[in-house]
Amino acid sequence: MSLKIEKDSIVYRLDEEFIITKIIDFNYVFATNTTTYEKERLPINELASKPINKKKANVCEDLSVIPKKKLEEARKRYEIIKPVIGVKSRKIIEERAQEFGLSTTTLYNWLRVYESNEQLSSLASLKPKGGKGKSRLSKEQDEIINIVMDEYYLTKLKPNLVRAYELVASKCKNAEVEVPSLSSVRRRANKLSEKHILKKREGVKAAEKFEFNQGEYPDGLYPLHVLQIDHTQADIRLVDDEYRQDLGRPWITMAIDVYSRMVAGFYISFESPGYFATGQTLYQAMLPKDKLKEKYGFESDWSIWGIPNMVHMDNAPEFRGFSLQHVCDEYGINIVWRPVTRARFGGHIERLLGTLGEYIHTLDGTTFSDIIKKGEYDSQKNASMTLSEFEEWLTILIADVYHKKIHSQINMTPLKMYENGIFGTKGQPPRGLPRRIEDEQFLYINLLPKEERTIQKYGIQLDNIFYYSEVLNAWSDSNEMVRGRKVKRKFIVRRDPRDISRIWFFDPNVKKYYLVPYRNPRLPKVSIWEFRAAQKYLNNINKRDYKEEEVFEALEKLRKIAFEAKSKTKAHRKTIDRVSKLQQVAFSDNIPAKKEETIDASIENSNQSWFDDENLKPFAGIDDSLDLEELKVEDQVVIQDDDEDFVL
Repeated sequence: MSLKIEKDSIVYRLDEEFIITKIIDFNYVFATNTTTYEKERLPINELASKPINKKKANVCEDLSVIPKKKLEEARKRYEIIKPVIGVKSRKIIEERAQEFGLSTTTLYNWLRVYESNEQLSSLASLKPKGGKGKSRLSKEQDEIINIVMDEYYLTKLKPNLVRAYELVASKCKNAEVEVPSLSSVRRRANKLSEKHILKKREGVKAAEKFEFNQGEYPDGLYPLHVLQIDHTQADIRLVDDEYRQDLGRPWITMAIDVYSRMVAGFYISFESPGYFATGQTLYQAMLPKDKLKEKYGFESDWSIWGIPNMVHMDNAPEFRGFSLQHVCDEYGINIVWRPVTRARFGGHIERLLGTLGEYIHTLDGTTFSDIIKKGEYDSQKNASMTLSEFEEWLTILIADVYHKKIHSQINMTPLKMYENGIFGTKGQPPRGLPRRIEDEQFLYINLLPKEERTIQKYGIQLDNIFYYSEVLNAWSDSNEMVRGRKVKRKFIVRRDPRDISRIWFFDPNVKKYYLVPYRNPRLPKVSIWEFRAAQKYLNNINKRDYKEEEVFEALEKLRKIAFEAKSKTKAHRKTIDRVSKLQQVAFSDNIPAKKEETIDASIENSNQSWFDDENLKPFAGIDDSLDLEELKVEDQVVIQDDDEDFVL
């Protein structure tokens, strides 16, 4: 669910209904109580689109279970209503309905349902009621029209609709099927999106030109019009929390609002960037930054939140994923992939990462961006900041420094540019506050990696780990018919790779997710990366047919080696660091996060010096040496692969 915050919108605080009269800022509105008629100042984070007693408790549907045909139908309906969303003129809506051969009532019904929550799945759940607007074509007529559309109309021959209709009529006569009317074929063509037609008839480049209309891109027309997402390996070496020894360079995945140049969200990890990092960046970008402000204590308002119109990403495989596509479709977010070999389309995010890199080069442990600047400086020896400390430093840098500095391309601060776009200026009408995500858990779960597994009497097995809860009993040994054969039914499960001690199981009957823990409650929490290191260890000693307990025994052995080795190898220190990070995974059971203790004043004071412009001078030094491979430490071996170091 998403919440629309604008003048005259009906909103709820608990069970009380209000009408918004004025928007004060990003945090508060004035609203009139519809029962008492008293005007109140309400915090936006306490508002909802429905009264609390009408909300579905703990229901979180999985977007991937929507049948493909229904999803395609929902997309077509959305494309039809998109130009008239928010339009009050009945004449315009009647003309739009007539254009697609629909009744005005049908179009109004679609608009009413979609505008209630502005999510694509609401259109997929609509059931046809017959009458005007419902196709009366036979299955044979439908198939023939589809063949002509795919094999003739949507080709580089680019025939007009009359020629296509003549071919439909010819094929129908050959098949002894009643010839449909020209208007029926025209309605079918009108339901095709312009981008799809361009791609099939003109080619991929013409479709790209459709996405990047002049004046619309790459600068963006308004706040959250376009978010660009990219990742980079930071020019700094970090240390572990316990022994303060080198762990290497972290990866940063970041999203920028192209219109204002504000940072919308980011994610930092030692793991190579992939789908999960992209999803977590988008998750943070769409949510308010209240929890970040409470955690890190930055002074400024990091006021960017809401549902973007478009997300622009690199064409690399790690950005692609069905779950990401489903989430973007659900919220009406268009994904635009950066054209191959056309780097200028990613210029905004790359300039941002370059700007932040200049600040990173002032920190102890920086690797700089080239050998000449690095000189004799020993990055590994001088590394002193942990991942958590670097995340705090970067958060404060973004909120209190970058957002408040004049940007050379927009001639004002990103924060001011964003505020002007939302609230307007003398020469610019206000865009208004963006839609606000209400169900954060729904978004969080649907962005987690998805698996499909059968349910046995012992529960669910995933990566040689067994998970069990009584909620699984109803589905134990379930079967289904697939192509005339009886097979084991598979169910959707999702898992946060930072903590695989539990999974989210989707119950298809109640359309609800349940947390399912380890079957063996004595097993320790572990991240997927540490668990795979244990599996790699067993494979390396030629033990490929292993059981769950053997993996965890190997895991405990590796942890023991890592803690005993202490500062001996980087791989050992990464193992220790992952163990400590398991306590910091955020979303679990809808339980509010524990409030962080107030940051010590001395730490706050030290944060200020991090961003003093006088200190923005690169270190002089040298150390051009690469990391030496840590091949052997007593009886432990470190295997290196492209993504990670594993302790054996």
